[in-house]
Amino acid sequence: MNYFKNILAIETSGPFCSVALRSGEEIKSNTTENENEHGLVILDFIEDLLSRSNLKKDELDLIAVSNGPGSFTGLRVGCSVAQALAFANNIPLIPLSSLAVLAHQAYSKFEKENIFVVTNAHMKELYIGSYQFKKEEIKILKKERLINQEDLPNYIHINSKDTFYVGNGIRFLQNFVDKNAYENIFSKASNMFDLIDFAIKQKSYVDAEEISPNYLSGEDHWKKTN
Repeated sequence: MNYFKNILAIETSGPFCSVALRSGEEIKSNTTENENEHGLVILDFIEDLLSRSNLKKDELDLIAVSNGPGSFTGLRVGCSVAQALAFANNIPLIPLSSLAVLAHQAYSKFEKENIFVVTNAHMKELYIGSYQFKKEEIKILKKERLINQEDLPNYIHINSKDTFYVGNGIRFLQNFVDKNAYENIFSKASNMFDLIDFAIKQKSYVDAEEISPNYLSGEDHWKKTN
């Protein structure tokens, strides 16, 4: 695996803005307490982390950004900042599925291997994705997709005791799942580094011009690492 000492992680797909910097083995992070302040704080957050780590922007080796699906405005802010930093300093980028990032947050918090994410896409639509986490891999059990709310029962395991459901769309599961569901969980950039390391193994880097908000991410980043 290529070694990237200084990695910046950006998570703006949800209501809270979160930025983290890993330098060597040390992780520093900033996260808003109030919702929907991404554009107001993200640059100050990054400058603060660089200052606390005694780094300059051009000393960053890699930038990872949670690029969707999620909040339209939040994703535009995160992707634009990541792209600008990468362009200006010739830094490679790694885009991460926001659904996978949220699933990994739940995996870390609840220690459940099988995580089903359902988030509200509005207009009577939902984003869904189902994942299984192991020590050395992340596996997509159901491909990430955009579905109509009424089609949700076709994608869940009603009798499964092994699946843990998370996301702000689980309210639409109330008639089907009454256990193993948790709505109030939000992604934090400080929790993205395991996924970043997986993506590094896959060499999933892109150039700055290739980054954009993705409202239906694919599964290429999460194939098993040999």
